[in-house]
Amino acid sequence: MGDTSWRKPEVNEALVALYLRLNGYFTTGLVVHAPEWGQNRTEIDCLAVRHPNHMEPERGVGPSPFLVLRDGRVDLLICEVKSDPTEVAFNERLWTEPGVLEGVLQWAGVFGTQEVPRVANQLRPILKEGLDATRAQDGIVTNDVRARGLLCCPPATEAELPRGWCLRGSEILRYASECFNPPERRDTCSTRYNFHLWGSWLAPLVEYFKGLQPGAKPSLDKLYDYLGAA
Repeated sequence: MGDTSWRKPEVNEALVALYLRLNGYFTTGLVVHAPEWGQNRTEIDCLAVRHPNHMEPERGVGPSPFLVLRDGRVDLLICEVKSDPTEVAFNERLWTEPGVLEGVLQWAGVFGTQEVPRVANQLRPILKEGLDATRAQDGIVTNDVRARGLLCCPPATEAELPRGWCLRGSEILRYASECFNPPERRDTCSTRYNFHLWGSWLAPLVEYFKGLQPGAKPSLDKLYDYLGAA
């Protein structure tokens, strides 16, 4: 494709958004505003919400076990996307500066006003610990709403991040390929249509996956090359 406007960190963020959308999440970025002119308090690479009644049976692919979903709960994910495995950690302001995490939770709107401070206080130490698998996956649950932090690093290998809960490229590519390239045609879900319907940000990634030859496995490096990402 060769669109030189892409950079690898942008591709990585787009991959995370695509993965979560395929798993039934609404996704967006978020800027937490600051009173100082020209400043912001923090930026959330991807804020994702999945509702408990989400269904897409016609696709024939269930949600990924990696996400450890719980039936009957709203799931809120605060995602930090890194391109360097040595830098995998949440933005420090989320767990050190009063009011920052509260602002994120208030914007998401899944907790009542009175619940936000308590959820933030319980979630801060989990975000500080970062990759601790059990605590990160469990998150904080209040009134059937679960808030979690998810660290993401598409270029990381298993050897670089052998422990902990981190969304790596191997899981994203595996699941996207399963969704987009079934071994046989689906009776209830066409896999060929106008791929631009995915929007200008995700359509190039979808085109890459859909353009793979039967049996071919996706590669992060080949995706970078396809997009002309520097």
